[in-house]
Amino acid sequence: MYVYINKTIEMNELDMNISNKNNLNILDLPNEILLIIFNKLNKVDVLYSLVDITQRFDQLVLDPFYIRNLNMTSMTMKSFYDRIYSIDNQVLSRICKNILPRIYRQINELIVEQYSMERVLHTINYPQLYSLALMDFSEEVLFNYLTSKLI
Repeated sequence: MYVYINKTIEMNELDMNISNKNNLNILDLPNEILLIIFNKLNKVDVLYSLVDITQRFDQLVLDPFYIRNLNMTSMTMKSFYDRIYSIDNQVLSRICKNILPRIYRQINELIVEQYSMERVLHTINYPQLYSLALMDFSEEVLFNYLTSKLI
């Protein structure tokens, strides 16, 4: 009977080791797979959530090829009424204060909406910027920006 109990314990331990080996952590994925995942996500969310988490995440999400086209709108809903939502104020603050100063030289294309435009453009000069897309601007607001010295 003793031998049987011992074998049962050994089998349970073996089963646990096998199941633990089958659990996959996101850090176990190769960089190529992580980049595919990151490209499916909103870049604002990726930058806000993953910068300064690990050195590896920093290397991936701050890579010039990943961030050269930066869409600073939070989300677009595809429906009868296409809708663009503003970035949460806390998220925008962190990105403007901690992330844009680190990546501004690599940004070639920038998409902003009317509520975050001033903060994003006043944060820093973008020397490599060749395309600025303005999303979800009312005619009046756009006219005011284009005729004033606010930006």
